[in-house]
Amino acid sequence: MERTDRLGVTSFLMNDSAGHRPTINPTMSPLITYEQFLTFLMYISPLTIAICTVGIFSNIINIVVFYKMGLTSSANTSLFSLAIADACNVSAVLVMSFENMFDDSQLPMKMSDITLLTSHAYYFFSAMCSWITTIISMERTCCIIFPMKVKQIFTQKTILSLIAGMLIYQTCTGLPKSFATGLSRTISPLTNRTLIFFDFSKLDAFMFKTSMLISLSIPNLICFTIVLVGTVFFIINFKQSRKLRNSMSGSGGISDKTSDKDARLIRLVICICIIYIVGAAPNVGVYLAETIYPPLHVSNPHLGYFIHACYIVCNLFQATASSVNIFVYFGMGSKFMQTFKEIFLNKAN
Repeated sequence: MERTDRLGVTSFLMNDSAGHRPTINPTMSPLITYEQFLTFLMYISPLTIAICTVGIFSNIINIVVFYKMGLTSSANTSLFSLAIADACNVSAVLVMSFENMFDDSQLPMKMSDITLLTSHAYYFFSAMCSWITTIISMERTCCIIFPMKVKQIFTQKTILSLIAGMLIYQTCTGLPKSFATGLSRTISPLTNRTLIFFDFSKLDAFMFKTSMLISLSIPNLICFTIVLVGTVFFIINFKQSRKLRNSMSGSGGISDKTSDKDARLIRLVICICIIYIVGAAPNVGVYLAETIYPPLHVSNPHLGYFIHACYIVCNLFQATASSVNIFVYFGMGSKFMQTFKEIFLNKAN
């Protein structure tokens, strides 16, 4: 049965007809054995599940709070959209974390096939998180370069149009990889029961690779580069830009408050971008490593389980990055904290 890796390259694993673990070439010993891989999963999966559970609840809180705060500003619109994408992203990672946990159960489909289906949703929302973070980064960059024009450039309508365009792009580029995917039945040689599995025999490998490349690999790499460069730019120019804005606004109390508010927002965006960079760096590193060294692939009998373990670590990093933004909002967003207390604490009291 054919399986797919999470960076857009098709993997042809030599599985048995029931979709059990891949057979390893006896002439080449694997860097990580199947038993070692299962031991790794035993430790990493509960941690990932716990982080994803926290992430789902924290992002639901973010969605409710930002909606209550209002979506009239471009910043709130972007952060609200990011919270939705993060919630969907960690939900997909949560399902994927159950791979191999229930393969011996009486489910009609192997859990590994269910996680394979969920991985397509993960690809979609992972890319959307990257796109939205890039919008946030570019908006703050324009605040530094064009401080007097940014509100005309990035309006609520502009933000919504960009996000809608990215949704359409991700949908159109991600659909082709599912066109030739079907379901088939087989008899498990171990349990003698009928199993449903995904049949990729009619899948065009070139179409699949191209779809994954333009829907996941290239967008994530472009977004990572833009956010990384933008964050460095923020850190270098933040103090200079703040002095310039203060000199332009004068010493009035209202202007000082406005400048402080903008400074807090820029610091918040810097933290969000750093979190994104840390969470996406393993993904980008694995993608570049596979590009430079093509044998580094899950179908490689020597490196297969090793690269699969790397993918799972990437899931963990990305789930963590999608789960901790709420702590940044609590630490830097006084309006966020106030709205949170009004919604949850006052009702509880």
